[in-house]
Amino acid sequence: MTTRLAIFPLISAAWGGAARLLVPAAPWLILFALAGGLYSFALRSQSGLWLPLGAAILAFLAGTELSRRAYQRLIPGAAAKFLPLAHANLAAYAAFLFIGFFVVFFLMMLPGILINEAGQYQLNDESDPALVREAFVALLGTPYGAVFIACCAVGAGLLGWIALRLTLYGAATTALGKAQVFRTWGRTKGHLKTLGLASLATHLLPFALGVAINGALHRALPDTGIGHFIGGAAGVIVFAPFLLAGHAMAAAAWETLKPEEARAEPPTSGD
Repeated sequence: MTTRLAIFPLISAAWGGAARLLVPAAPWLILFALAGGLYSFALRSQSGLWLPLGAAILAFLAGTELSRRAYQRLIPGAAAKFLPLAHANLAAYAAFLFIGFFVVFFLMMLPGILINEAGQYQLNDESDPALVREAFVALLGTPYGAVFIACCAVGAGLLGWIALRLTLYGAATTALGKAQVFRTWGRTKGHLKTLGLASLATHLLPFALGVAINGALHRALPDTGIGHFIGGAAGVIVFAPFLLAGHAMAAAAWETLKPEEARAEPPTSGD
């Protein structure tokens, strides 16, 4: 029998779960925000390598613990082990960085190729940046610009498709106590339409809102150390709806799509 994943119940479970997570997740969300503020401050200071590196590690650890506790609360009987989830997160991030690097590299090289092919401007490595921007703006109104936009859409679609296929990895890893990154690939097969439509309300909308608020904050805050710290910390907080609803949607989808053996023998909860 094919398991059915419904869009509106999934959205409802995601936002209901996000509301339940708000208070218990608050300490780890605050720690995550402080690490984000410290990282933002360190990048614009003369502190060298170690402070931003330490802030990035702290943010990773706080984010992983936030995920672990969120899934533990949302998934009954979850094993909720920290190290397998950290391992799974690192593997997923590495996969996205690897694929994203080639996508971004191609999209950064493509405008120069298209501009020279169009023939209106001839650019080289020594071209003035203002001329490059002028040529790029002019390109967008031509068929070559349509090609570039289409390639951007394909690149974004590829990354989005991979993200949807890996929707369950964090929930599965926390539930089973073992890293499950690509082992969950097959569980989402045939459900991408439902996951994609649900993610518009649970991921895309709160993420876009967070980006807009974050942009306004950065324009309003002073270009000082404390301004960068506040901007980095607030930048994490405004993405809280995206983070919490995303975890809750993944947990709800896992409860529906998990394999039969996981239903029959739920693991013992651990801290």
